[in-house]
Amino acid sequence: MENLFNKLLAYYSISLEEYQSLTKPISEIKLPNPKEINGMDKVVLRINNAIKNKEKIIVYGDYDCDGICATTIMIKTFEKLNYNAAYYIPSRYIDGNGLNIINVNKIAKAGYKLIICVDNGISANDAIEEAKKLGVDVIIIDHHEPSKELPDAKGIIHPTICKIGDVIGSGGCMSLFVSAALLGKYDDYLITLAGLSTISDLMELKSYNRDLVRLAIDNLSRYRYLPLRLLTEKQVINEKSFSLEIAPKINAIGRVIEDTTINRLVKYLLNNKDEEIFLLKEWINDINEERKLLTIEAINTLPSIDTQKGICLLTTMKEGLIGLMCNKLLQIHNVPVIIFTKNAQDNTLLKGSIRSKNGFNVSKAFKSLEKYIINGGGHALAGGLEIKASDFDLFKNEFIELCSKHQFIEDDKENIEISISDINLENYEIVNSFSPFGMGFNEPTFIVKNLPTKNLKFTADEKHLSTSLTMKTKLLGFNMNQSEVKSHQTIDIIGTFNLNEFKGIKTLEYRIQKYK
Repeated sequence: MENLFNKLLAYYSISLEEYQSLTKPISEIKLPNPKEINGMDKVVLRINNAIKNKEKIIVYGDYDCDGICATTIMIKTFEKLNYNAAYYIPSRYIDGNGLNIINVNKIAKAGYKLIICVDNGISANDAIEEAKKLGVDVIIIDHHEPSKELPDAKGIIHPTICKIGDVIGSGGCMSLFVSAALLGKYDDYLITLAGLSTISDLMELKSYNRDLVRLAIDNLSRYRYLPLRLLTEKQVINEKSFSLEIAPKINAIGRVIEDTTINRLVKYLLNNKDEEIFLLKEWINDINEERKLLTIEAINTLPSIDTQKGICLLTTMKEGLIGLMCNKLLQIHNVPVIIFTKNAQDNTLLKGSIRSKNGFNVSKAFKSLEKYIINGGGHALAGGLEIKASDFDLFKNEFIELCSKHQFIEDDKENIEISISDINLENYEIVNSFSPFGMGFNEPTFIVKNLPTKNLKFTADEKHLSTSLTMKTKLLGFNMNQSEVKSHQTIDIIGTFNLNEFKGIKTLEYRIQKYK
């Protein structure tokens, strides 16, 4: 039988040489030289002049994990430069997304002369124009879709505007490049935060994005940074530690908390010794649990759904949860999903979140629907927007029509066929050598065909499959009803490998995603 390694090369359509390039030892030397980035000289000059002239500087971030990481990267950089810069993470519910005129006026009144927008700003033309009138300069470090006319900023660092490689990096990644230009070197902890932001914002895992994530995994494994380690229970650090544990907990704060205590997250990520870090960790975990309960409640109160070619709903749920709900409905119905809720500050407006897959480009859809969109931005597969409540029905009809014209392009990669005996730690290591997995480089899925059901074991409530294969391997399948499964003599199971480590003992789990 063709060995698993060769099957994986075929699965990813890469050669042995390309595999060796993807997996060779990594260091920050592979990251872009920040001084060679277009426009970086202007940004560094303006920041250095602000430091030299002792101007008041504020870093203006965003309330998601990427924005939190980007802000922390810049503030930590100023600490290393022995300069006291302020920061502000806006509240989703009070401030909305991105720099706005109201906050620009507050910042100017407080005497700040330089605003550094991170993970936002590229569409904040009006706010930046207001800042200019008030004698406040703005630097933009962002990665979202640029507006037709770029803001009149003192400097812009953006992956497409500055032509940084062949990939879109996260806001945290762009902040890291500015940090390295200011410090004259890359910092390991800041690299790790940028890697976290890359995973959390679903950036494509190729080029410097992949290098960042590999470095982040290696750094957290070696240096065990306390703020990040406290947010994961995994002993084995990999991309799932970031995507399934750390990032969701950080994102939960901006989703649930309606005031500006979200700013504690930056303090938490900057902290490494103070006992307060443990109190903040408990606060983060408590809010995350609240987020889970609110999400369950929101699911139970969803209106009836007409999927057609797309889903467009108006709900009463908390604004911070609509993105999560979009993800869930996208997984279930496999069509583009927009969910709207009323703007907390203005009931005549609706705030929306959208999720999609390849084939339906969110940024292009926004351009087609721009006559309705008051504010909006995002990436190819996700975004946020604001429309008039009175336009909802018209917007919905045109959105569904767009969905019918631009349907998903299904990934035609087949599952890799294996036998039960192939589920072993040796093969797990072969699979893991291809990691990290993520956007544009998905984790491989495997199929075991004609598995006899008579010896399969289930949990006491008969709802979940849990069958030990050996002392070190097992099959796990959640929400697999015992009577339904055993009504068939054999089944095909499709799933992934997952390594679980507890008290130094490693167990390989074959996680069943579906069966037929």
